[in-house]
Amino acid sequence: MSRCGIAASGVFRSVFLAACLSPAALAQQAEAGDSYAGLGLRVRPAYEGADSQRGQAIPYLRIYGEHLFARTTQGMLEGGIRTRPLLGIVLGVQLAYEDGRLSEESSFLDARNFEDIDPGGSAGVHAETDWNIGPMPLNALVRYRHNLDSDFGSQADFRLTAGILSRGRLKAGIYGQLTWADGESTQSYFGLSVQQSASTGLPPYSAGAGLRFAEVGLLGAIDLSERWLMLWGFNAHQLLGDARDSPIVQNEIGWLVSAGVAYRF
Repeated sequence: MSRCGIAASGVFRSVFLAACLSPAALAQQAEAGDSYAGLGLRVRPAYEGADSQRGQAIPYLRIYGEHLFARTTQGMLEGGIRTRPLLGIVLGVQLAYEDGRLSEESSFLDARNFEDIDPGGSAGVHAETDWNIGPMPLNALVRYRHNLDSDFGSQADFRLTAGILSRGRLKAGIYGQLTWADGESTQSYFGLSVQQSASTGLPPYSAGAGLRFAEVGLLGAIDLSERWLMLWGFNAHQLLGDARDSPIVQNEIGWLVSAGVAYRF
């Protein structure tokens, strides 16, 4: 099984800490008050831990009403209800789309007769706050999400975003995210039961709760016209803990690139 080297892991951790702690970190892709909807393409690992890539169509969405919202700006497709700021903090409940795992997208999984993990949804709560350091906008999000299929457990995210560029038609930012998972969540994706071991030829593996991954990325927007904008993103996703040590993991670091267009209204 291939593994990224210690040096690569050290670089990733350094970049992640810089993204989380630097006052030059990022906020939203578009200015406050903008709403937009669009479509893009993303190149991503075939599954978390894969050494092969796949293309995928993705939505772009940012809609905020007085209390209702729908967005993809915080790393996933989600929507729900939010309060007005309370002492500078917004509280909310959300439903979100959760990715699955299709064995046919990976020759490694397909050759070993892995069963698919169907895409699903989660329900949860979040707290979010925005502030500025000088002219630079920052956003912090804490989010809990429990899969609607209880067999897939729960995850919690901490995400810090900050704007690093706003010049003319160009905007850009940087973010860092840590995600924790309970034992059910980690085991359902990265673990191997005795029965799964017999059918796949891989050793049994029990995965427990803990940090699942760290992610850092760049994202931005280019105003094409008054109504149209181009959105882009690039990130690195590093598996951690029991997720990283699973027999299904071929590469502990995955790279994702995305771009698309959206209509502002």
